[in-house]
Amino acid sequence: MQDQPKKILLRGVNWLGDALITIPAMRALRKNHPGSRITLLIRKPLDTLFAAFDAVDDVISFSIRKGTAGLLDRLRLVQRLRKEKFDLCLILPNSFDSAFVPFLAGIPERVGFNRDGRGGFLTRRVAPVSKRGKEHQARNYLKLVPDDPVELDFSLPPGPDALAWAGEQIASFRQPPDSPLIGLNPGATYGPAKMWYPERFCELGTRLFNGIGAGIVLVGGPSETDLCRTIARGISGNVLDLSGRTDLPRLAAILSLCDLVVTNDSGPMHLASAVGTPVVALFGSTNPEATSPLGNHTILRKEVDCSPCLERICPRGDMRCMEGIEVDDVLTAVIRLLPDSGESRHD
Repeated sequence: MQDQPKKILLRGVNWLGDALITIPAMRALRKNHPGSRITLLIRKPLDTLFAAFDAVDDVISFSIRKGTAGLLDRLRLVQRLRKEKFDLCLILPNSFDSAFVPFLAGIPERVGFNRDGRGGFLTRRVAPVSKRGKEHQARNYLKLVPDDPVELDFSLPPGPDALAWAGEQIASFRQPPDSPLIGLNPGATYGPAKMWYPERFCELGTRLFNGIGAGIVLVGGPSETDLCRTIARGISGNVLDLSGRTDLPRLAAILSLCDLVVTNDSGPMHLASAVGTPVVALFGSTNPEATSPLGNHTILRKEVDCSPCLERICPRGDMRCMEGIEVDDVLTAVIRLLPDSGESRHD
């Protein structure tokens, strides 16, 4: 890798959780190349989260349609990148396409993981690491930079406009104003094998309201509104259902105003951690050693012989890894991790 390339293209990953896990590598790249102009290339709508990210100078957003239309999208992207005349491209994703486009764009130095038959498009090939390994994926991405800091800088503060919106939502909801605010994220885009049971989220929310007077905020994407609506109806207490009502910047802001978030292994889990909110993370089919939240957190996971299987749907059909996580387990973890013994950390 050049000592000080003038223009660096940083090809970001395509999923929310993965994008947040790569933040330490992005910050390490900035530290190693303080005089370079760094441009982040990332799919929509992830660009909205990184628009003011202090580790990069510019953000190029893109989307690729399916079928033959996608060929035209790639061609336009290649043409745009050619005009920028980048010296170096750091390719964080593992996909064939993510290495092929910078190759076609003529970027002279291209660094990425050597997998999926794309080694011929890379000028520096880094050995890939198994997702079943014991090292966190954030440190795996750092092997592309390369850097190995003792502390991982993964912070991503929410923007002021989104914070103002979130503050308005919370101000009209929180009663009394000093009551703790607990976020619940019951969904997971990856699949149902990562999801704790809705009825247990209902019981947890009710017991948090009755036990410590917590206000419950439900978050989720547009595809999770029915799930969150069902859980909201099942909680006896003060509930604000924001599922389907937040873009990514607003979701980050809402999570930052919560005192704690209970969540499946998901993108919002990493987002809550990135904005500095304590997290109780429920792990089933996935590997917490590789994808745990990077901030203040408690992992709840039951040791079963088939986990982590990394499957989207439970192969055995009994969800034994999630079945073993009881409401009492989660409630105890929340009380222990919640700042100031149940009082709001924003007072």
